[in-house]
Amino acid sequence: MVFAWHRGAPISVDEFQAAVRALSRELPRKPYVVNLCEDRYAFTVGFAASLIAGQTTLLPPSRAPEAVRDSCEGHDAYTLTDKEALGGGKEKTKPFSVDPAHVAAVVFTSGSTGRPVAHEKTWGSLVAGARALAARIQAAGTIVGTVPPQHMFGLEATVMLPWQNGLAMHSGRPLLPADLGGVLAEADAPRWLMTSPLHLRACVAARQPLPGLAGVLSSTMPLDPQLALDAEKLWGAPVFEIYGSSEAGMIATRRTALDQTWELCPGVQLTERGGEFSVQGGHILQPQRIADELRVRDARHFTLHGRKANLVKIAGKRTSIEALNAALLRVEGVRDGVFYLRDGAARVGALVVAPGLAPRALRAALRRHIDPAFLPRPLHFVAALPRSENGKLTRDALFEMVDSQESVSS
Repeated sequence: MVFAWHRGAPISVDEFQAAVRALSRELPRKPYVVNLCEDRYAFTVGFAASLIAGQTTLLPPSRAPEAVRDSCEGHDAYTLTDKEALGGGKEKTKPFSVDPAHVAAVVFTSGSTGRPVAHEKTWGSLVAGARALAARIQAAGTIVGTVPPQHMFGLEATVMLPWQNGLAMHSGRPLLPADLGGVLAEADAPRWLMTSPLHLRACVAARQPLPGLAGVLSSTMPLDPQLALDAEKLWGAPVFEIYGSSEAGMIATRRTALDQTWELCPGVQLTERGGEFSVQGGHILQPQRIADELRVRDARHFTLHGRKANLVKIAGKRTSIEALNAALLRVEGVRDGVFYLRDGAARVGALVVAPGLAPRALRAALRRHIDPAFLPRPLHFVAALPRSENGKLTRDALFEMVDSQESVSS
């Protein structure tokens, strides 16, 4: 049985288990490890080896040195890279097991103070989440991902999902559309793509053939329904979307091109108290607050209306930053872009990546989709947005770029 496709060759379950056992004997005897492996198979070998060594993997918000340093502060940890994780191990060995209560990973998010906030994930919760995801999307064959395994979505969808459901993972992380097409051709069909809206948009814009594609799962940022529909028409495969957070992991899914309603994952329950919503149950062991504005349809379904902090009211009219971003990204010629609203500002602004598109033409196109009250002023054209490797754009990075643009124009 193929566990992974690595450098164009299949790796069996027995070979994986042998590599894990061999690595576990070589690991430093510390309670924590920072797994910086870029190769997805190497990450999984390292993750499994640390588990049977009784260790916990720290997952910083990025692999930038400062982020790693801040997340490791106060933890007796060592780092693991591709070179150490791919050391080998060939002897046949017995399957291994992990205590469901063991804290397998600690995921860090950026807190309101800028300091990382830790969220513990037990092995049992990760396994339950992988099985719930398999039940929702019915994936089969080989899993290919454009997101890093250190990200919560990457861990859930490209490591735990194949590992716990008898699927194969591809070790690579293709970023360019042509690279993705080549990677899909290497692995056995059917093939599932785990990706972000940014990578999906690039592949659709390039009209990239994706042979043997059976389905797509998107997360990390909101997916535009039109983009989902275009992808389904191009590849003849369903496109699903995850709603979740680093704190809770996967919360709900939907097939975005067909329905704007989200369905809770198996076992997850949504509760309301004092106008605030939280989720718990299934793989979500502790109650987790929902930061978004939502409308409950029934016990298992709801719709989203943007983050409460991102709601915008101008001249008596109301919308959300998410809705404005979606309208912006639908404009032909826009490769990337984001609206923003400074504290106390009377109007929204925008940063836009749109080579060859004039500001007047962009505003005219936006006027067809949004109320004139929300047309961006100021409007800054930039070469690229300062997104992380997961496709996310932090508030600090956003306003640092805004400040730099305003200083140039002043």
